[in-house]
Amino acid sequence: MVEMEHIVQQLEQSLGISLKLKTLNEQEYGELTRALAASQDDAVSIGGSQGKRSTQSKAKSPQVQDGQARSRTTTSVGAYENEELGEIWIPIQTQQKPGIVIAAAQGDLTVSEIRLIELWLSALRGASSLNAKSGTKAEEERSAQQLGAWLKERLDAGEQVAELPEEMPIRLSLSTDMVPFLLLNESEHAPAPSYKALQRLLRSYFDGDIVLVPLHEKEWLILAQQQLLVGIIDDKEELTADGDQESLALFCMGLYELISTEWVGDFHISAIPAVNALHALPQAVNMLRETMTIGRTFQVKEHIHLSTGLHLERLVYSIPEYQRNLFLREYAAGHTDLFEDSETLSTLESFFELDCNVSETAKHLYIHRNTLLYRLDKIKQETGLDVRSFSDAVLVKITLLLYKVTKRK
Repeated sequence: MVEMEHIVQQLEQSLGISLKLKTLNEQEYGELTRALAASQDDAVSIGGSQGKRSTQSKAKSPQVQDGQARSRTTTSVGAYENEELGEIWIPIQTQQKPGIVIAAAQGDLTVSEIRLIELWLSALRGASSLNAKSGTKAEEERSAQQLGAWLKERLDAGEQVAELPEEMPIRLSLSTDMVPFLLLNESEHAPAPSYKALQRLLRSYFDGDIVLVPLHEKEWLILAQQQLLVGIIDDKEELTADGDQESLALFCMGLYELISTEWVGDFHISAIPAVNALHALPQAVNMLRETMTIGRTFQVKEHIHLSTGLHLERLVYSIPEYQRNLFLREYAAGHTDLFEDSETLSTLESFFELDCNVSETAKHLYIHRNTLLYRLDKIKQETGLDVRSFSDAVLVKITLLLYKVTKRK
């Protein structure tokens, strides 16, 4: 709260009376508390000639000596007259020091002046409350930045499994069962959203508290309690019994649409199943980044990348570069140009995505079934491989993945 000594000095100058800050002892504070609690609906009267202010219960009649007294309902703050000491006490009511009051001599303050002081104190408490909330949010952002710096240190040191230090305040917000997401903004010209704006948007979508950790200027780690995720996914009519991958995909689609609608830019999201956020967070971040890289390498047109749907791609990506090139030279010599044709590439990708089903692929591509068969025969003529055969399809699929990771690296 604003320095009260300065406030009291200003009040003294404005009212032309003597005021002081007083710290009540235990007995005085108990007396004040009981009196204010008992006089919530009391009338207050002040004697005109003597300036006396007395608080009476509604069950009793106010005692006025000169007939010039005025009455009012006590305010939300309230004031108390200690006749024994000849003082009027106006509580400041701070949470840290509840026994602090502004004290004035009896007869020095009118009802209007008391009300003015109480309103001023109320306004100061409101400003203090706003500052406290702002300070809490700033502290939350600092804690998140501290975690981001710690993760960077662990990853730079090659530590995949590391327990979060006990002294980190953000540890209280983490648990052993959290779903991690990685959000990447690759817009070159559009400014990155601020931490506060992004956090507010994410909390509205998750319908609960989430942990947002800045990793780089345009890269954020999002940690959500698994029950929050399940609560949102349960409302999706499209949800089937296929399990976690479809659930996570549906959730990420909604999240991507929300972010891309709110901010203009090129956003990507990667996600992995729930992890132990207290012990394996560096490993989770590393896997999220790897999933993001692999997904963007093999799924150029996609913005959502799930680790559970990239098993073969992850295996191919782990092959050393010289072995990739060796394979392409030995098994696909003269045929890699085939993948540079957009029509052939889209045909193969759709065909493999739909489990080599000719009819479904033709529907997906909006072409006649015979047109699709013609394209597949053309591929067979140029490569000697029939993708309608399982063994040849596997070979073409691997060759296609190797081509992507080699040419698009």
